[in-house]
Amino acid sequence: MRTAGLYWPVIIVILFGAISFSYENPENLSPDFFYAEGIRVLHSFADSTDLISDQEIIELKGKDGLPIWFARHIFKDVCISGKCRMVRLWLFWDGVGNYHGFQLLEHEPLTKSDHTQFEAADYKKLDEILSDSLSILRDLKQEDLVVIPDSIDNPYELDGYTAATQPALSEVVVKDAVYTCHTLWHTVYGNTQEKIRSLLTARLDQSFLEAMFKTGDVSKKLWVVKMVDQHPEYHAHFYLRFIECMQSGDNLLAESTLSYFRGAMLDDQLIQTKLVETMPALSLHQNTELIWKLVDCDLLADESVVRLLEHVQAEELPVGLLNLIYRLIKPEHLEDPQVVEKLADFSQAEDGYIRNMTKRLLQRTKE
Repeated sequence: MRTAGLYWPVIIVILFGAISFSYENPENLSPDFFYAEGIRVLHSFADSTDLISDQEIIELKGKDGLPIWFARHIFKDVCISGKCRMVRLWLFWDGVGNYHGFQLLEHEPLTKSDHTQFEAADYKKLDEILSDSLSILRDLKQEDLVVIPDSIDNPYELDGYTAATQPALSEVVVKDAVYTCHTLWHTVYGNTQEKIRSLLTARLDQSFLEAMFKTGDVSKKLWVVKMVDQHPEYHAHFYLRFIECMQSGDNLLAESTLSYFRGAMLDDQLIQTKLVETMPALSLHQNTELIWKLVDCDLLADESVVRLLEHVQAEELPVGLLNLIYRLIKPEHLEDPQVVEKLADFSQAEDGYIRNMTKRLLQRTKE
């Protein structure tokens, strides 16, 4: 691994020889990654599946030492026959290894099967395709991409112009550029991404996770949640902040942190208490999912049952959740005077549905 600061462009020219460092940004599709400030670090990378592309990954680190992005210069064939024009561009991954964007080299536009150049809309479409980690392209081989004419016996004789794109793929690839889309998608989500993730995993400790989480960057927070889930030794340090993130305005972060709490973890009474206290700030969907999670735990603490009932009484939770909350109540809970008192209140409610539901609960728990 080599580090380069202000002199990085010179070092890159030496490393990559004749490759020009001028690049194009079609229609301002991606930010100008190379203008970002930071320290560039070069990681050697022996990629046996792609020997023509650079065997190095560039990492841009911020002043805090945390990764901003990773990049690799790509130069490769995109079709089976080798008759297509080779693709040359820079691919970028963000600070946790997610696809981040691409940039072209000057005078090196992407082209289609008929050798016409990509237009602005095509580059935008390609960016959307590469952003989709669950793309249909994931499970397809190159020979699955086109309709092979009867006149061709060997699929390796195909070029992008001879065969038509499979009709089912026409809406999910750039028109007349199915091989390029497929090749670049598998490049984004292939060995390079695995290497980036291994670089990050090698740095894994509590201080690194803490620093990544404190950046406020949602993608980094999501990565920390995933890492803590895989490394439970860091759970005690982070779980309270994960509960706070359940209230995040970012739906993916809120969903991921809620999903983090599951299984035996919910038998911890302290976690139960913290989750129940947070519920008035959560959405109906989140609360419904959380209650179902608590239904599966061994036994909800009496204090948490009382707080749930109090939330409903105070209209901090909708009455519609009461039926689910009652699923949490077991005969053991009726030994707690506060639980009994709250249920007695509901059994005298003006709403007949609530009265009858509560009486059925009391009858069921006595049996």
